[in-house]
Amino acid sequence: MSANTTSRFSWRGFQEARLPQVPSWVETLGRAGHIAKGVVYFIVGFLAFRVTIGAGGEVGGARNAIREIGEQPYGKLMLGLVAIGLLGYTAWRWVQAIQDTEGAGTEAKGLVKRTGYAISGVAYAVLGSYAGSLSLGWVGGPSSGQSSKASFLLDSMPGRIVLGAAGAITIGVGIYFAVKGYHAKFMTKYQLAEMGDAFRTTALHAGRIGLITRGIAFVIIGYFLAQSAWQGTGNGEIAGMGDALSAIASQTYGRILLGVVGFGLMAYAVHMFLLGCYRRFNVAN
Repeated sequence: MSANTTSRFSWRGFQEARLPQVPSWVETLGRAGHIAKGVVYFIVGFLAFRVTIGAGGEVGGARNAIREIGEQPYGKLMLGLVAIGLLGYTAWRWVQAIQDTEGAGTEAKGLVKRTGYAISGVAYAVLGSYAGSLSLGWVGGPSSGQSSKASFLLDSMPGRIVLGAAGAITIGVGIYFAVKGYHAKFMTKYQLAEMGDAFRTTALHAGRIGLITRGIAFVIIGYFLAQSAWQGTGNGEIAGMGDALSAIASQTYGRILLGVVGFGLMAYAVHMFLLGCYRRFNVAN
């Protein structure tokens, strides 16, 4: 695969990235997947924001958002579309890892990034399968929470070490998201030349706010994992986004903080929607 060599548009110091060539079907998967991911994050953020303004409901993570979709008119149809999109995003993440669509390379840093893409794909495969199962009526929606059982990890020292390492990695990923959001290097992945100035500005602010917010949530999740590994407690539950939001809500001025985080997650969703429409792909002719 060769990187595109055409002149690259620059805006506010951000220059369109040179990317390796990909077949057209990769672009289709990527766009559909980003939009589906945006739908899920928008609902997670909206549910948190709704609690903040006293409109009812409860905070929750991605699975809670999936169930919320299923409760709407034509919910099963919508769940099916979201499932297809999330599984498309899964495939896109694996293509990113295998075909190196981002040009990360084969050095240590690049391999770490590509491994992260693959692991992210597994997570969205699980979420997409859950949405698809609900759509087909194969499973019922659990009443609350999205935490996964991990009591077997807490039953042994090696397991607790693994859980602690997972917590440390999650904290590191959260810090990475926050730094990435601050520097806004994601702007180089947009087709800047094809976007109006209003869309470019929206993409910059939504991506920056959204990534920093998501990073904060990941740090909180990682802290819960590390705390469970250290103390050997936590009823065997692996923390998720819903747990992070609940922890924020329990703080002093928690509802205000929860509203800020909810707004941030909705901003991240806008970032995903815009990537679905304007992400740069170097499609092979």
